[in-house]
Amino acid sequence: MTDSGEDLKNGRLVAGIDIGSSLAKIAVCGPDGNLSFILLDNCECQSVVNTVLDLNVDCCGVTGSGAIDFKQAMRSLGGRDGIRTPAVLCVNEFVSWGVGAKKLLLNSGCKDLGAAYLLGSVGTGTSIMLINSFTITRVGGTALGGGTILGLGKLLTRRRDFQEMCALAVKGRRSKVDLLLKDIYAPGQVGISGKATASNFGGWVRKDKELPGEADIMAGIMGMVGENISLIASNLLSLHRLNTVVYAGSTLRNNPFLSSVLLSSAKILGHRAIILEHGEFSGAAGAYQLALHDF
Repeated sequence: MTDSGEDLKNGRLVAGIDIGSSLAKIAVCGPDGNLSFILLDNCECQSVVNTVLDLNVDCCGVTGSGAIDFKQAMRSLGGRDGIRTPAVLCVNEFVSWGVGAKKLLLNSGCKDLGAAYLLGSVGTGTSIMLINSFTITRVGGTALGGGTILGLGKLLTRRRDFQEMCALAVKGRRSKVDLLLKDIYAPGQVGISGKATASNFGGWVRKDKELPGEADIMAGIMGMVGENISLIASNLLSLHRLNTVVYAGSTLRNNPFLSSVLLSSAKILGHRAIILEHGEFSGAAGAYQLALHDF
């Protein structure tokens, strides 16, 4: 991905790093002016440190739950055995996400968002931020997110790999696990589409339902997480008199089923939803931008 000519400062190599509870994301810009991304499945501090040292960057912005440990690890290595360590700036996580999402949206050509919008960061849990021309403020969120999917998926299907769970969900049918309005109301009785969910996982316990398979269970989990995130976002949009929410985060990476739930729920609820391309790197891209500005 190509950035503007302002990305290199004084000829130095800059990186942005977002260290979460399960993944680490890195955005780095080289001498050619291209911003590239690195995803690390191993977010342990030493693994991230080793990767950054191999990149031979001059300075980096770092955010996320592992930011402080990363900075301390780099500081302890400074000058030891001739090791060249970068200058490290810890930056606010929500600000990083907001700044990074703005940049990724601009790079993707999405320019019609208006003066303000919501940004939903769907990671282990979900945070929702209000983004406008001047401020980035966390306005809500939920403990539902990728951690919920992984935990319930492991508990109910015994699968351990998140991407395997995502692939399973695509093959599943939510009607096998969820209770729909049409299951309990006559057509037109409540004025809402009969296909809307009345109760997540409330369907398969009915006597006329067969036991769901693993794919159906994963589809149900994704549906529960996606619909509830969308409902929270919808309420916040109404509160702030907005109409657009941009979703990003590692939980949406290679996860078409959850993305489709967020988009279809938004349509039903009457607002606009966008799935941000490379959105899992929003925090890293924002940390990169902030480091570029401050160093």
